[in-house]
Amino acid sequence: MITVDGQAARVLTAYTDLVVERGLHGATLEAVARRAGLSKSGALHHFASVGALRSALFVELAAQSARDAEAMRAAPEGAVRYYVASSLDRDSELERVIEAVYRIAQTGDETALAALRESRVAWLDALVAETGDSALARLVLFAGDGMNHNALMSLADGEDVLDREHVEALIAALEGLGTKR
Repeated sequence: MITVDGQAARVLTAYTDLVVERGLHGATLEAVARRAGLSKSGALHHFASVGALRSALFVELAAQSARDAEAMRAAPEGAVRYYVASSLDRDSELERVIEAVYRIAQTGDETALAALRESRVAWLDALVAETGDSALARLVLFAGDGMNHNALMSLADGEDVLDREHVEALIAALEGLGTKR
């Protein structure tokens, strides 16, 4: 859930969606306002510029990834299972925010890269806390990232690369590595 409220949430969500769907050039204030169902001045009331929207998106990523890292730590199934299983979820709000920030980072925006790196550190810390093994935690992180990449490709029906059964087998293998120390 977007951490800002009311119309500001609609504006930030519209910006996020437009960056994902059309890139930075398609995420103009006019387009954002139209998507949010507001006038341009209505959007400007909440965010003074596209730069302010971009900054708010980075803050949003930090808030959502911190919340997600805490959910990992508290997950009854454990952080490893939580992280790997959630790596298949391409439709969550967090994934949309990550994808939007990633698209901005691809333009060379160092602030976007820093926001993504901070999120990764939060997830890695949760994995290290559970596994007690920095190398295993990184393996889990990279496995989840790879699964997320494959999920992004939206493989056609009938392709046998990554399904729930494969995910369960991968999680079991990763969890098994942690018990062999």
